[in-house]
Amino acid sequence: MAPAESTLNNGEVKKGLTAAQRLQMAQGAAGIYFFFIQYGKFQESIFKYKSADGKKFNAVWFMQLIDALANVLLALAGRAYEGSLSNSNLPQQLLAMSGLGQVMSKYCLSASLAAGLSFPVATLAKSAKMVPVMIGSLIFGGQTFSTRQISQAAAIVGGTSLVTLGEGSGKSGSNSAAGIAFVLAALGCDGLVGGVQKRLKVQCKAQNRKLGPYEMMFWTNFWMAVAAFAFASVKGELKSGMDYCKANPTIMKQLVKLGLCGAMGQAAIFYTISNFDSVVCTAITTTRKLISVLISLAEGGGASKLGPIGWAGLAIASAGIMGEVA
Repeated sequence: MAPAESTLNNGEVKKGLTAAQRLQMAQGAAGIYFFFIQYGKFQESIFKYKSADGKKFNAVWFMQLIDALANVLLALAGRAYEGSLSNSNLPQQLLAMSGLGQVMSKYCLSASLAAGLSFPVATLAKSAKMVPVMIGSLIFGGQTFSTRQISQAAAIVGGTSLVTLGEGSGKSGSNSAAGIAFVLAALGCDGLVGGVQKRLKVQCKAQNRKLGPYEMMFWTNFWMAVAAFAFASVKGELKSGMDYCKANPTIMKQLVKLGLCGAMGQAAIFYTISNFDSVVCTAITTTRKLISVLISLAEGGGASKLGPIGWAGLAIASAGIMGEVA
């Protein structure tokens, strides 16, 4: 179905979203919102947990391995359902680059929490994800952006940052230079991934190759698992991670739940990317933080603690995302 078109005042034709495309975007956004809200809760609880002897979980690469393997298994089931198991003629170099960039980004975010960066501050910093993704899409994918898109990105990033700042100002949490360095590195990886994924779609289209959401999810997470296994082996986290989980079964359950939610959320992400692009997907994942903040406030009975700055940020970010989907 072709996109709907409308004529602007200057005579240019503007392509909008059809009803079917709006439904696809809504389906992808719903999956991203629900599963990654749960994912964030499990992630925060894992790094806040202390064993009976006061030790905290710090086997971050072990955690990334479990997360990636859960994604691989779900994607494999999806490929079997779609009948695409035999399709292996894909640009593996770009898929490997995307997988490495994503696992490094996820590792850096988790490592920032393990290093003592508070969850609100980490969320605040990661809300700037749209900027490196757009830069990466420009450099590696050759994509250009209009003034409107740049304004929308600024509204979403700035608004989300204000909301997270307003929500986090009333909570305690220790921050560290190492934690901030890790989260900045995660942003750099996000920019690389955004550009590589754009280039991947362009190359597949030029070579008339169909890259379905489950294929993209499978191969990206396959390379993520390979990288996570290698790093976990070198750092000795396979043994330390298993030992910690055996001594603390609660963490093992949390890791399994985190992996399941991450896999379902990733399926929603790859579904969205396969139908739109990484910038639209990032707009959804960025504003998901708004939903996380509001749920946190509602559950904690602290909606009044958001403050004028937080509510202003919510309005700004909401305007940005509505402009993206309009």
